[in-house]
Amino acid sequence: MRGAEIAAVQYVNDGSRPCRITGVPTAQLLRGGKAVGQQSQPNGSRARAYTIAPGDVGESLLRDFSSCNAPLSDAVRVTVPRPDGSRRTTTEPIELRACVLRLAPVGPPA
Repeated sequence: MRGAEIAAVQYVNDGSRPCRITGVPTAQLLRGGKAVGQQSQPNGSRARAYTIAPGDVGESLLRDFSSCNAPLSDAVRVTVPRPDGSRRTTTEPIELRACVLRLAPVGPPA
């Protein structure tokens, strides 16, 4: 895909109970701990609930349409919706251009 970078965002269930994710996670690129660019939008796929068994992995693809001249990130903050309405957030290092982000729903690893 021209002008796009793709990163696999993996969700590891390191707990002892199944983890259910509802809806589509969001991603926000960061530089020096501050947001750069806009928060991700869903990629257009239908959101669905997905359960990750203990020790298993779920995955969603983050597409960065990097055809603009925006600054580079040094991290991404991913927020995952839960069935009870709460959210879990994690921040991981990554370098992407802060253009247009699209994040797919969570499913099995590709």
